[in-house]
Amino acid sequence: ENFLQHVVKKVKVPLVIDSTYDHIIELGLKYSQGKAIINSINLEDGEIKFAAIVPLIHRYGAAVVTILIDERGQAVTREAKLEVATRSYDLLVNKYGMKPHDIIFDPNMFPIGSGDPQYIGSAVETLEGIKLIKEKFPECMTILGLSNISFGLPDTGREVLNSVYLYHCTKAGLDYAI
Repeated sequence: ENFLQHVVKKVKVPLVIDSTYDHIIELGLKYSQGKAIINSINLEDGEIKFAAIVPLIHRYGAAVVTILIDERGQAVTREAKLEVATRSYDLLVNKYGMKPHDIIFDPNMFPIGSGDPQYIGSAVETLEGIKLIKEKFPECMTILGLSNISFGLPDTGREVLNSVYLYHCTKAGLDYAI
């Protein structure tokens, strides 16, 4: 705890707390200076993670990355992305009392070079999913692990693909890229 307290005091930008352990998230929030972002919650196990993390969000005034995963798995199509975003938004805002501007949706990006047939066309589905989410929830932000698109490709191809895809994602309304 002392090490975490020392490190967090040195950080002058928003702190992103990336842990699956509630007590670690709370320690990060406790020592964070300013608004922290929790990475992440999802509906993979139903509302369990929402119920555990949202009280911490309220207590410490944090924002949260909500990955578009539910009990069926990762949302791949634009319709599935919007469906999980809508369900998450409804729960977070209407049931748990969060403010929409504290929600950051991560629509998931899948590698296009994996050879997995379920991900054929997923780059376009993600772009369209971002557009739909931004249209329906204009107060919420979006984030994407951008380099996932080129995972497994040669380095030079990755650099070009990541750059081009980032351009199209920002045109679609993407707010943050990792």
